[in-house]
Amino acid sequence: MSILPAISVIALFALLPALLRLQSSEKTGAREFSIACTLSAIATALLMAATARGFPLVAMPGHAVLIFAVFALFVGFRRLAEQSDSIGFSATLAFAAAAGLLVDAGSQDSFSERMIVIAGCGAALLVVIGLPIVDGRIKDKPALRAGFTGLLTFAFAGLIHAVGSAPEASPDLSASPLSLLFEFSFAFLQIFFLPALFVAVILTIENRVISDLKTMLARDPLTGALSRRALIEDGERTIAQCLADHRPAAFLQLDLDYFKQINDHYGHACGDMALAHFVTTVSAFLDGRGIFGRIGGEEFGIVLPEHTEEQAAAVAEAICRAVRDTPFGRAHQRIRLTVSIGIAAAAPGDTIMDVMIRADLALYDSKADGRDRCSIARHRQIDASARALAAAAAQLRQADVPHQDRLRHSA
Repeated sequence: MSILPAISVIALFALLPALLRLQSSEKTGAREFSIACTLSAIATALLMAATARGFPLVAMPGHAVLIFAVFALFVGFRRLAEQSDSIGFSATLAFAAAAGLLVDAGSQDSFSERMIVIAGCGAALLVVIGLPIVDGRIKDKPALRAGFTGLLTFAFAGLIHAVGSAPEASPDLSASPLSLLFEFSFAFLQIFFLPALFVAVILTIENRVISDLKTMLARDPLTGALSRRALIEDGERTIAQCLADHRPAAFLQLDLDYFKQINDHYGHACGDMALAHFVTTVSAFLDGRGIFGRIGGEEFGIVLPEHTEEQAAAVAEAICRAVRDTPFGRAHQRIRLTVSIGIAAAAPGDTIMDVMIRADLALYDSKADGRDRCSIARHRQIDASARALAAAAAQLRQADVPHQDRLRHSA
């Protein structure tokens, strides 16, 4: 009698709390994987008991529960890949994996039985190792998804044949290479495959949660533009790369005009709508040509790689026209927006903060000249007085902001 499968049962029950915790993340498939883990532990325990006590009738419900666990796993994987919920398809795959039981029932020594176990082990290893790696590409590549589904089917077929059989019952092939391969495959499927599979599932779901959190941190929640931190980090890399390759780059600093009046006259909800509308308008115009983010309040920045100062000025003029010509609001109450823009080209040795300061000084010129226009910073020297002037300009634009409402301030 072997109690090694008890390791698998203990490991599955130990992993269950982690899967249940992941359900709170509302990630697709987490519930199905929790059900599958529970059923797998129960099935493994029943089949181990049947093998240890020599009660074949106990193995029947064990195999039935295991097939339902495989079915839940197939449903979980389809939802993890964001495929439409095809219960019939998942059920077909689960019973296809179990079909060998009807063919080879009672013939543990057959060559086909050994090949199913060996092939299942190979497929299982590929699934466990590959799942966290290919997760981000499965939903977009049908061929990869079909291949992964086939591997799962082979792995579960080998699992169903191995679980519930006693290692002592395996054929004696006189320590041949095939015998060693079979023994390894048998042990891996019976003891390690299910726990390893659920560990891979947990890692995959947690990777998605982390990725979503990174996306949330990189995006401004109100407008969907990049956050200030993401804008600066991506812009720093882009400008540094352009300068290293002796290519031009420029920065635009944008500030919505008279935004405080919109908040005061129409309310902060309307101000939020104005910001979202502005981002939509500018993003549609840029169409991926630059890195667009929100610096704070109604101030935004755009990093334009491969743009000279003159080309950036042309883009800025076009943005002013697009914003001016695209009012927002309902048909009976259209609100026209305008934007002031400061333009600065990156010079050798510049950091993004140097370029932003020059663009901010140019933006201050646009505001002083009447708003709804663009100004070019040229190559001003960034000294202590220039930095102080930039800080003073930023403070002037934030002078009327309540401390508790920083995100809704105005120029």
